[in-house]
Amino acid sequence: MGERIYRYLLKANVNDPSNIVVSERDVKLSSALHWHNFIELELVIDGNGYHILNGQRFELSRGSLYLLRLVDFHEVNPRPRLKLINMAIDDSLLSEDLLAKLTSGTPLIYSLDEKETCVMEQLLRLCMEENNSKEPDQQYLKNLLICVLLRILKLVPDSGDVVPFIDKPIQAAILYLHMHFRENPKLTELAKISHYNASHFSTTFHKELGMTYSQYLNMLKINYAKELLLSTELKVTEICFECGFTSQSNFLRLFKEHTGLSPLEFRRKDI
Repeated sequence: MGERIYRYLLKANVNDPSNIVVSERDVKLSSALHWHNFIELELVIDGNGYHILNGQRFELSRGSLYLLRLVDFHEVNPRPRLKLINMAIDDSLLSEDLLAKLTSGTPLIYSLDEKETCVMEQLLRLCMEENNSKEPDQQYLKNLLICVLLRILKLVPDSGDVVPFIDKPIQAAILYLHMHFRENPKLTELAKISHYNASHFSTTFHKELGMTYSQYLNMLKINYAKELLLSTELKVTEICFECGFTSQSNFLRLFKEHTGLSPLEFRRKDI
């Protein structure tokens, strides 16, 4: 494992006005452990390798398809090479319902049969062709994206309501928080998403969740820290900042409150 997690940004090296970036890649070198500030979809169209996703290993070959959320950390290792189509998607493009279905639970990773692989490859190539045209039709591109994502959802067992909260505006804010907790969104930012003022949002949030906004945010960070402790060899200091904490002393105090253990004790306990 690497000594840190790298953060990949959607438009860091791409001069693109859209919120979708589609490309075909020939991967010959392993990637460092990293995460994204966007949703990533990749389809392997040739070659072999393996994928370390949230500490678990998955073999890759033609037809391997995975969709990564903003909270997933991974690395891709070609053996000896992988040819794939990559799509980076800004989560602001997706409806709340579609986003909830795609980003709840475990990451979506599948091994498609040849027929489904050909269909998915064709759809992604249409997206890539439009995305790379001189003047992309953004509505057409977005509709293609929705077709791709809905086809993926056909592979997901129906588990009913994904986020079973009563208050719909609060549900939208919670979904955003689950995606962006490492960025420390402010309560006022979440209130705007819910179309509430800050005071009403805070009161309603506590009523629906049984805890304050800051308590819920810290819970998400601590749960993610536990995952990193068990799945990586990152140092405690690095995990602290990867989870969005700005103070190591605050991180250590909250981790002890939530688990009864220090981070190192928690890691050793699982060995």
